[in-house]
Amino acid sequence: MSEIQLGRFEYCLKVKDIGKSLEFYKKLGFSQTGGNLDQNWVVIKHGNCTLGLFQGYIDVNLLNFRGGDVYSIAEYLKSQGLELVKDAFTGDDGSAAAEINDPDDNCIYFNTYPDEET
Repeated sequence: MSEIQLGRFEYCLKVKDIGKSLEFYKKLGFSQTGGNLDQNWVVIKHGNCTLGLFQGYIDVNLLNFRGGDVYSIAEYLKSQGLELVKDAFTGDDGSAAAEINDPDDNCIYFNTYPDEET
């Protein structure tokens, strides 16, 4: 079987104060590449490290894979005997998503908007 393509990886952090967090990471050399500070979320990058900073959007830090075929990923995970927390679904905005937890309850989230599928 060929290797499953999970998509681009971003680590998403739940932050208490988006402004303070963005300021901190900028001092580490990160630059903002997406998101909207006024809406309490930004995407920042330094080298090959991409972080999403979210205030009020997520309950826990999570590993986020973007751009993959979420339905194929979900079927592959299930074929490996893994149980999804949220099976693949399409949201009102047209994005597809699925969610699984690792054995330590770390959240792994797959999310793809129609214009970003690889």
